[in-house]
Amino acid sequence: MPIAVLPIHLVNKIAAGEVIERPASVVKELVENAIDAAATRIEIRLEDGGRRLISVADNGCGLSASDLALAFVPHATSKIATEDDLYGVSTMGFRGEALASIASISHAQIRSRLREADQVGGYEVDAGGETPGTVRPAAAEEGTTVTVRDLFFNTPARRKFLRSTGTELGHVSEQLARLALAQTLITFSLYHNGKLLQDLPATESIARRVGDLFGSDLSASLLPVVHRRGPLRVGGLIAVPAAARSSAKWQYFFLNKRYIRDRLLAHALREAYRGLLDHSLSPVAFLFLEVPPSEVDVNVHPTKIEVRFRDGQAVYGELLAALRETLNKADLAPSARPRPDAPPATDSADNQQRQASLREALADFFKSSAAQRPSLVLPPSSPRRDWPQPSAVPDDKPSRWGLSDASKHPPPPIGEPPSQADVPATPFISPPPASLPATAMQVHDSYIVVSCPDGLEIIDQHALHERLIYNDLRRSLQNGRLSGQRLLIPQSFHVTAAEADCLMRRADLLARLGIEAAPFGPDDWAVQQFPSMLVERGADAGQFMRELLDKLADDETTDSERLLAEVLELLACHAAVKAGQPLAAAEIDALLARRDSAENASACPHGRPTTLKLTLQDLRKQFKRT
Repeated sequence: MPIAVLPIHLVNKIAAGEVIERPASVVKELVENAIDAAATRIEIRLEDGGRRLISVADNGCGLSASDLALAFVPHATSKIATEDDLYGVSTMGFRGEALASIASISHAQIRSRLREADQVGGYEVDAGGETPGTVRPAAAEEGTTVTVRDLFFNTPARRKFLRSTGTELGHVSEQLARLALAQTLITFSLYHNGKLLQDLPATESIARRVGDLFGSDLSASLLPVVHRRGPLRVGGLIAVPAAARSSAKWQYFFLNKRYIRDRLLAHALREAYRGLLDHSLSPVAFLFLEVPPSEVDVNVHPTKIEVRFRDGQAVYGELLAALRETLNKADLAPSARPRPDAPPATDSADNQQRQASLREALADFFKSSAAQRPSLVLPPSSPRRDWPQPSAVPDDKPSRWGLSDASKHPPPPIGEPPSQADVPATPFISPPPASLPATAMQVHDSYIVVSCPDGLEIIDQHALHERLIYNDLRRSLQNGRLSGQRLLIPQSFHVTAAEADCLMRRADLLARLGIEAAPFGPDDWAVQQFPSMLVERGADAGQFMRELLDKLADDETTDSERLLAEVLELLACHAAVKAGQPLAAAEIDALLARRDSAENASACPHGRPTTLKLTLQDLRKQFKRT
């Protein structure tokens, strides 16, 4: 095949494939242009998740008629003029591909009026597919409005890869968050199908912008980061370890006010929290780096989301130093808070009730701290006869972890799922048989050491209990749904527009889990009913729902069975006894009693081992007795 120069419309479509992936990509490019136009107010309107309509209006400097004539021409830009400008880019956009690419796969229009122009009206120009329009006078307000209709109308292969309306709206919301976090002095608003979903007033406080986007609970847990070394500046906010999330999507990195993804920066963040977080959790961070434009190449990726530092190791070192300095200075001890069911203080009587709740929480906090058991519990000399037996637990007072007093709820016959009436509100554990090991002890309130004929076994109490609960949950769901308990006071939690849509789409799944949630305000939902096993353990419904929403994010790429398994894993993790929490002897017996008959008892639902075995041969080798 001979070499030929591609026609311009095909070149534009190729460029569109690199720059425009979905409606959120269009929003990103248009909002960045509005930012570069010195706008202080930007309004985004969508229909059908952006498929049918995307409109971005700003009050920026506007465009002249001659500017509009070149707006849809490929590689036409006002932001660079010479080769040297590439090494000092300080604007959000500069490649000149965005508008031409958008116009090649949609019906686009730009209407604009210069700021403080003498003329009453402005101008507009249309473009769609391969047909650019001509500039004509039009009634327009100061600033620019770009309207994009029928995205991918002439590229059906691309259009069919778009996800549901809720998913595409979620991507737009995430893109808006990335832009709004770096531009706090700009007022942003997002409408979908005529309904206001997000209203972000201008502010000088990054913490205020975080609160407007993600809720006041998160913003209240943030620590300020301030660090400077030469021309490099690091600022922003990081959350205390107690506010860590189950997903790394709560990590935002910005370079010169542009959102970026960088493995080096992400590694520095994880390293700073090493030893402070469980390995399954990710720190929350909103970090802003400023470096001279000449020290970074922003032209690595068409969407400018990846960059190349001239001295990446220096940036890594300074970021790590800034984060460690912040964490070392902060008081990271968890605080005692009022119980979730404590009513808000609205008058003097309510305030007294709230104060009483706080005193009760403080008393419980210090009581539990003072009553710590020894880190190593030695077994008695006799075969556990002086240890409390399961019968010593009164029938009307079940153990705090649901590990004993299970005779009221005997397990179903092997191979038969339990009926809903047979499934207890708490995970049942059978009473231990008479042939339990004579030497079992709890070590560091986290592990159970058991003697066995050919050595000894060390059991992770949380991992084993998590596996048992998970198995019970799977069996009970085969026969219906989990039991739920109505909350005396609904517990609210902040949601984004995409998360609210996800909750509505997944209402059936929530009902199967014993969860009922409903809108509780413009940006909040409230848990009305919660799984009984979590209520009885005092679990934080808001925190659980936040982790659940992280699991459900982008769930369309996950098959329903895998999604259900992941949600049950989360439920079992919250319901299981935790590492560092002491167990009574009867609870240890009950936990071990079900281990041998449990399916897949060698690993927790996440795949971590529940048991480590040391044989007599291993011990002989360690003590040089072989």
